Amino acid sequence: MSELKKNIDVLYDAPTIPQRVVELGRQITADHEGSELAVLGVLKGSFVFMADLIRQIRLPLQVGFLEITNSSKSDFLTEIHFYSSFRVEGTHLLIVEDILDTGITLAYLTEQLAARSPKSIRVCTFLDKPERRKVDIQPDYVGFPIPNKHIVGYGLDF
Repeated sequence: MSELKKNIDVLYDAPTIPQRVVELGRQITADHEGSELAVLGVLKGSFVFMADLIRQIRLPLQVGFLEITNSSKSDFLTEIHFYSSFRVEGTHLLIVEDILDTGITLAYLTEQLAARSPKSIRVCTFLDKPERRKVDIQPDYVGFPIPNKHIVGYGLDF
């Protein structure tokens, strides 16, 4: 066994993750029954989780992605790049994140999306690090709470 593998702790094993994704899909379906849902995945880390999640949501869906980058114009500006064909206005919007950490980026994102007048905004995160939170934002759906450690696997950014 390599030295790297000896130092890895498995927080959630292969059978546990899909089971939790099914549970999240059921809950999201129940919470939005009778509605169409617009799902926006935050690139790049959310794409594997989001792909598995949307297969479990039993509703009509629109799917898109967005990427949040630092602006080349300033150290203090952030840019949001949309990769979706739907309008946010008037939708029930579900933001899908890989990890909710400090909450600063997600707070900014939800503020920007709220300005586009969706009917509702909810957040689903695969992993939640509540002890790192710097702003008061709570996800609506959480795959797993995790300790303040660096996490890899399941498509997460390295």
